[in-house]
Amino acid sequence: MNDIYQTIPIGKVEIGMYIKLDLSWFSHSFPTSSFKITNQKELNQLLGMNLEAVRYCPSKSDISPDQESVEASEVSETSSEPDSSSAPEEVSEVHDSIADAKRARLEKLKQQRDEIARCREKFINATNVVKGIDKNIRRSPAETMKEADKLVASVAETLLSENDTIMHLMQPSPGSEDVYYHTLNVSVLSMMIATNLDLSDELVMQCGVAGLFHDLGKLDIPPAILRKAGQLSKAEQSYLDLHPEYGRKIADKIGMPAHVIEVIANHHEYLDGSGYPNKLKGDAITLLTRIVSIANTYDNYCNHIDPGQSMTPHEALSLMYTRYREKLDANILAILIKNLGVYPPGTLVRLSSEPIGLVINVNIGQPLRPCVLIYDEEIPKEDAIIIDLAKEGSNLSISASIRPGQLSREITDYLNPRSRINYYFDNRAKGKNDPQANATN
Repeated sequence: MNDIYQTIPIGKVEIGMYIKLDLSWFSHSFPTSSFKITNQKELNQLLGMNLEAVRYCPSKSDISPDQESVEASEVSETSSEPDSSSAPEEVSEVHDSIADAKRARLEKLKQQRDEIARCREKFINATNVVKGIDKNIRRSPAETMKEADKLVASVAETLLSENDTIMHLMQPSPGSEDVYYHTLNVSVLSMMIATNLDLSDELVMQCGVAGLFHDLGKLDIPPAILRKAGQLSKAEQSYLDLHPEYGRKIADKIGMPAHVIEVIANHHEYLDGSGYPNKLKGDAITLLTRIVSIANTYDNYCNHIDPGQSMTPHEALSLMYTRYREKLDANILAILIKNLGVYPPGTLVRLSSEPIGLVINVNIGQPLRPCVLIYDEEIPKEDAIIIDLAKEGSNLSISASIRPGQLSREITDYLNPRSRINYYFDNRAKGKNDPQANATN
């Protein structure tokens, strides 16, 4: 970020220059205030703004103006005129185009905020259902299984619809218990994987239910062990490793379906036989168990009991791909990576145009073009700009991922990268008045 900018007259700006506008985002039609001019349309829009000068970065530009045309601090009045060859009606058209583009961007921003609010309401409802499932499974198993089926059906309806599906980054409620978020994450990620493996609707549902109950045995593990942030003792680890067997016994007793029991018992088994409790290998591990195992592994890396040991989503996927390909089903892992994208929700990134942002959702089907919440010191964080890269030209993209520790406190406070990474799905085509959007899960 040590690039040196020079002030140049607006009439000297050309295609290929990287410029910075010292204007509020609401005062122009471009996606960001720093960008490279790549075509004549962008140049015309810039000239139509009637600016006297802009700042220009030589190190990021493809060309440079004549040296004598660059002024360090003063710009002559004669240089402030736009291209004199443009007719008045052409300038008017440019102004109209800028106004239309800005109105469209503001409307899109409102729609994005409405999408996030709608999905958050569904997510809160879902976590409340999961909390009830854990508390009531022994007391009223039949009714609790019905509630689980209803929750899974609502997620499946979203994933299996023909509308554009969006995976949103969700903010946990203050003071809520992490175990319920983990359970929900594993369920929805498992269903996403199953959907993209083209499994039947019934198997997608089975995956979701199995994901909700995969850690059922932890009901019999002391909370002090489950919540311990530091290293577990050998005895504590041995106790924790019993939770698949504890879960199997609970599930057997209340009469859960066989496919759910199998996942509960074996979701910590690995293909190479290095897992537990029975060191199963290869085909001895069912497809549903392999799916839930991968979703569980990913979420455990992203949401470690000790937040200081949590990985970024990008790091978690990289580790699973490089070190666990012999342990995990490679085809299923590839599906997870493809759908979360190289930059999953929760990843801090730098855009090619320089700004830093937080990936807040992934467009399923366009995983390399997510929506990014942008840091801009001149805009209050409650009004922060959201850029949907799927709707922008190819000249705007993500150039790198960033660890939270690399950012200043000011940027971290603004973007508020989550201590926990939670996901939920929505359909972009559904309006806020759609009864399914507001239904209790």
